[in-house]
Amino acid sequence: MARPLAALPKAHLHLHFTGAMRHPTLVELAATRRVHLPDALAAGWPPQLSGTDERGWFRFQRLYDIARSVLREPADVFRLLAETAADERAEGSGWLEIQVDPSGYAARFGGLTPTVELVLEAARRAGAATGVGIGVIIAANRTKHPLEARTLARLATQYAGRGVIGFGLSNDERRGAASSTSSTVGVRPPKRAA
Repeated sequence: MARPLAALPKAHLHLHFTGAMRHPTLVELAATRRVHLPDALAAGWPPQLSGTDERGWFRFQRLYDIARSVLREPADVFRLLAETAADERAEGSGWLEIQVDPSGYAARFGGLTPTVELVLEAARRAGAATGVGIGVIIAANRTKHPLEARTLARLATQYAGRGVIGFGLSNDERRGAASSTSSTVGVRPPKRAA
């Protein structure tokens, strides 16, 4: 029996935290917080960016950082996840995996651990309200020092089974190769006997 595509169950497996924000929410929070939004975020929605050159990535990251800056209160995090879960439900999704780099929010929310706990509680509440299961992927910024990635990986491990379902890397994939992380943080191959 054929079913319409829209009626099939869905899962959204890789959604960035700030990138999930509704455009009207971004505009409203920016006005409330007196954050100037460039035209690419305020009027020219969605932003027209090139992913094929360095300038395109730099522009994307600058716009993303501006959008992140409007999330200043715990209520903003709860709102973002409530709206995201509602949007996913409306699209027919029963499962959402949302990726967040807590270091981008830690200064506002009391540190890395309190930020993770805030996101997990917001995800739990949003999931309960909508019926959409939400798993959190903790991400490390590949352009920062590898020790930060190690700290975030340990944090992800601490919360595994309590809402955190994975660990990932974010930012420009042309930088901070994952293969260089293990040698940088002190994991070396054993010496051979002479």
